[in-house]
Amino acid sequence: MEKSSLGTILNDFKDRRWSSLSSKASLPPIDDISDEGFQAWSVLFGSVITNIVTFRSGYMSTWGVFQAYYEQNLLQGSSQSTIAWIGSIQQSFLYIPTLIFTRFLDMGYFRTTLCSASVVFVIATVLTAQCHVYWQFLICQGLITGIAAGAFSGPVTAVLSQWFCRRRGLALGMYAAGSSLGGTVLPITAKFLLPRIGFQWTVRAVALIIILGLGLGNLTIKQRKPPSLANKDSRFNLSLISWSKAYIVYCCAVFSVYLGYYTFTTYVAASSITVGISAGFSFYLLSICNASSGLSRVASGLIADKIGAMNLMIPVTTLSAVVYFAWPFCRSEAVLVFLSIVYGISIGPFASLVPSPILDIGERDQTGNRIGVLLSVAGIAMLLGTPVSGAINRSKGPISMGVYAGSMMLFGVILMVIVRHWLRKGILHQNSPEKRESLNSIQFPLLEYSTPSQREQPITVTPLPPLPACLMAQP
Repeated sequence: MEKSSLGTILNDFKDRRWSSLSSKASLPPIDDISDEGFQAWSVLFGSVITNIVTFRSGYMSTWGVFQAYYEQNLLQGSSQSTIAWIGSIQQSFLYIPTLIFTRFLDMGYFRTTLCSASVVFVIATVLTAQCHVYWQFLICQGLITGIAAGAFSGPVTAVLSQWFCRRRGLALGMYAAGSSLGGTVLPITAKFLLPRIGFQWTVRAVALIIILGLGLGNLTIKQRKPPSLANKDSRFNLSLISWSKAYIVYCCAVFSVYLGYYTFTTYVAASSITVGISAGFSFYLLSICNASSGLSRVASGLIADKIGAMNLMIPVTTLSAVVYFAWPFCRSEAVLVFLSIVYGISIGPFASLVPSPILDIGERDQTGNRIGVLLSVAGIAMLLGTPVSGAINRSKGPISMGVYAGSMMLFGVILMVIVRHWLRKGILHQNSPEKRESLNSIQFPLLEYSTPSQREQPITVTPLPPLPACLMAQP
């Protein structure tokens, strides 16, 4: 009788514990997690190709070429900061609507979203070739392509994470490197074609590359997990997020860093021309920077797995700030090439790892909401960063612009150091002897006993082992 009652209690306890965990994380069966198979690697291939031709450092990275071209040709009557709003809006909408599009993913509309966004992105790119005045460029190349690319950014990253567990760091590193490959090839392509076939046919040629890339992406990218009903109605309920001080300060750090992040890649070509560097050479600085960033993005995932994401992001972002302070004083081609390489290497880890610290802040079942809010904050910073830098450059000169961008990134580093300190204190507290002792056992009294003495004697039950980190809910 005693053994039967004890067994019933233990089985009920285990069933309730595991069912609670699975309902929160919407976990697939352990046997279903595998990095092997043609389907997983084909999803990675399609994700990389989509990244090359659309968002992050793919098509978006050619903006530095178009910025300089518009200043010298099509939009000569507009100021540098005014033109910069086109690229700023385009880049910011990669992240601002992340909460909306990841919501569609959870509802099971990934395929519909991917196909629709692909069509809209191609149409907006083709229409850019027909633009003649500023507001037309702002709508087609800025707003519409930005929103369409934002439909890829969050959902594709989430789908890719569904297919990889043990090799997830490698997969995300290859995925990030693909963006830098596009950021290297497409600007060179645009720079080569502009003086030979003109603006309109250059944009159409880029649109053809985008069609091929998105076609492969739509054929190979597939959502692995079915839509989850868990937390289905809470995606936009921000009150459910635990707004800890570490999370708020980290969002402020990311906002500050992104205020200066794109200043170099946006203005390096145009500013090099003003100091006497040939126009033909200055356009290649952007491709050099993106190529260097690709190498660092692949390596950053592997290094962060060893030393921690925050421990890598802090020093390399500090190096990015130093580049900004030195940039206004560079006048020769060799120095600018060196600076472009250093900046590319230093910004790669931050771009790849920025969501990673969120996993250490708060509950796992809030990861999706937290990352969505974080990326939306980053998008607002991207919207403001380059126009403000352009306005400062026009009114105060390049030195003030470099000091502004560098100071914003350096202030973000300081905030990240504070968050790291808080997290370290929290980890030390969790690993204290008192904390470990309280977690080492779970005690509850027996319900049925044969003697009165047994009624007062608790029984110690060893808790179930925690789930592997790779099986917890992913953004």
